[in-house]
Amino acid sequence: MDTSNRRKRSLASQWLQFASSSSSNPQRTLQERELARRSDLIAWLALGMLGGLVIVSPIAIGDNTALLTYICFLALQLAAISLNRAGHITIAGIILVLSMNAAIFAYMWSSPLGLTMGQLPNYDAFAVSVVIAASVLPRRSAFVVAAINSAMIVADYMIRPHNANVALDAALYPSVTVQTVSLLVRPIALQFTMALVAFLWVRGTDLATRRADRAEEIAMLEYRELERTSTLEEGILYLHQTLSQWAQGNFGGRVPAMPLDILEQVRNDLNNYMERFGPVMNATYYLQRLQNEVGRLTASLESWVRGQPVVWPEPSGTPLDHALDLLRGPGSRPSSYSSPTSAPVRPTGAPRLTPMPSPPGPMPPGSQRATGGPYAPPPSDPLAPPGQQFGGFPPDDGASDNNSGNPWS
Repeated sequence: MDTSNRRKRSLASQWLQFASSSSSNPQRTLQERELARRSDLIAWLALGMLGGLVIVSPIAIGDNTALLTYICFLALQLAAISLNRAGHITIAGIILVLSMNAAIFAYMWSSPLGLTMGQLPNYDAFAVSVVIAASVLPRRSAFVVAAINSAMIVADYMIRPHNANVALDAALYPSVTVQTVSLLVRPIALQFTMALVAFLWVRGTDLATRRADRAEEIAMLEYRELERTSTLEEGILYLHQTLSQWAQGNFGGRVPAMPLDILEQVRNDLNNYMERFGPVMNATYYLQRLQNEVGRLTASLESWVRGQPVVWPEPSGTPLDHALDLLRGPGSRPSSYSSPTSAPVRPTGAPRLTPMPSPPGPMPPGSQRATGGPYAPPPSDPLAPPGQQFGGFPPDDGASDNNSGNPWS
């Protein structure tokens, strides 16, 4: 079942591609889509008329007049298909209407009996051309074709010789005029009735098609808006990523190509700004990092001087990293805390000093101090600690024990 449906659709598409111009013409607006619809309809009507011509072709066997009529009808159908394929849709529709009326008149005029009562119903067949005109031409043309058909019906009735059965039928009416009106009023009324019905039918179809087209356009606009919104969000994401890199100090990054023109302009402005001020911002950021590292190193050095546990800063990619490596080396940290009143601690790795020999003479009382003890400023030194501003020494048992062998104590 699916295979047969695909084959049918394939054949229909091939016929429309051959006989219609809808596949080659743009269909952006409502008018263009309406022309495409009319072109497809002309292609299908021409195919139907060709099929009808094949069905009635046995009538032309042995009748040269009927054969000539069929050949002319076939030529008109081929001309309509060619013009429709070339994009002349209105001219192709007019040819279809004319070919239908010409076929009816050719059939009636080919009879050697003249206008008979049996041919009068053929006038009703002209209503088909009215429907065709309303379908493949502007819908108001249906009334124009109905008026032309009515005029041709009246002219044919008046001009063609009448058969005897028509004259006999006149005896059934009060006068020939009443007979004429009675015989012509039906096909003429049928022409305008079909014109009105076809007009309203095509008008309703057009309105429904327009509503469908508007709904399709609205859906397309919504899709485009969603696509534009998605594209805009994607571009904003690119901008956010690049700005995040700049905020982290990576001023070498640049905004990539944007999918929208307005974002592309913003991208060019930002990249130009960064090309111009990027080195300055990079130097400022580097200086700020260096200042922060100097502050951390200063805090660690203060702890190191006080003898407190030291937590050295981690390497940060600045020139201070080498200084941190030197400070972390062996012998770079004091072993214990040295107070102002305790014996000085020799730094690790410093050379050991030999005590100088004692002088032969007595030392002045004001300058006496214990060897190896803390330094006592002179009495006049304002920086001396409390209790030693007048040459006094704080009691130090360890110092007295260590200096028991010194004759100058």
